Amino acid sequence: MQFTRKHFDPATAPAAIVEPDGQVTCRLGDGPGGMYVYSPQIILAVNLALSTNRPLIISGEPGSGKTTLAINAARILERWFFKETVTSRTRAEDLLWRFDTLRRLNDAQSRNRAALLPRQHYVEPGTLWWAFDPTSAAARGRQSPVDATEYAKNPGLAGRDDRAVVLLDEIDKADPDLPNDLLEPFDVGSFTVRDTNDPIERTRDVLLMLTTNGERELPPAFLRRCVALKLPDPTDDWFVKIAERRLHETEQASPLLRDVAAEVMAWRQRTRKAGVRAPGTAEYLDAVLACRELGITPASTAWRDVALAVLWKNDKEPPPAPTP
Repeated sequence: MQFTRKHFDPATAPAAIVEPDGQVTCRLGDGPGGMYVYSPQIILAVNLALSTNRPLIISGEPGSGKTTLAINAARILERWFFKETVTSRTRAEDLLWRFDTLRRLNDAQSRNRAALLPRQHYVEPGTLWWAFDPTSAAARGRQSPVDATEYAKNPGLAGRDDRAVVLLDEIDKADPDLPNDLLEPFDVGSFTVRDTNDPIERTRDVLLMLTTNGERELPPAFLRRCVALKLPDPTDDWFVKIAERRLHETEQASPLLRDVAAEVMAWRQRTRKAGVRAPGTAEYLDAVLACRELGITPASTAWRDVALAVLWKNDKEPPPAPTP
């Protein structure tokens, strides 16, 4: 796949491993998002989002690496990183700011009249506000607080670049109106804190990344304003490659990697048949680590119990194993 990796190229990251097929393994430490294997399609999608200034919506089954992609990409770009996990109760306004009505009410009812602070002090900046303008977010508005203790603490992971990446995880769990509502501040580049009438302007570039597990269909108008990336379902070869990179082992040195991968693929068939969540990369790695630590293989009598605890994770009785 030929294209200019103008905005994003994981191959330039320290200790990156470039495969003959164009895949790039990028390891940036052992913390969250420390390692990711990029296909050319993923690299192109990130470049498309940065070139068009559009949000990147990443779909795929749970455990396919959607969240890890966002964190790792932010680290490669050396940008600030902010994350918000969306729920059915999340409103677009919550991602911009919240107003602490209860605290203000308590202060207003206090016998000490000086306890009631200006309205700005009861504003809690949201994820998108921090990404748009961290200076006004820290001050909870456009006016600097008189008391230094009233400054808000930046919740993001710091980057060397002043620009930001925002991850909104599991956007498909949100109210149907939220996706379109949250893109309006990005289109306009500003919003107003309704509780204080403070106008907030976006002062830096922000890459918005969203993940979806496909639990709910997203509004067509929202999808038209995004760059879409569908991560493929994992295969046994994919599992083995991830384990080799993560554990610094090879399939030849540790046949366990291939044996467990084959078992995971078989259990994925069983979970689909039963209509429950299929094990993904995280469960595969847990199974490999458990087997290494406890001296277990898929041929062991203890394997079924390992599989039930690490791969199946359900009270239902699993269906019979698929025939070879």
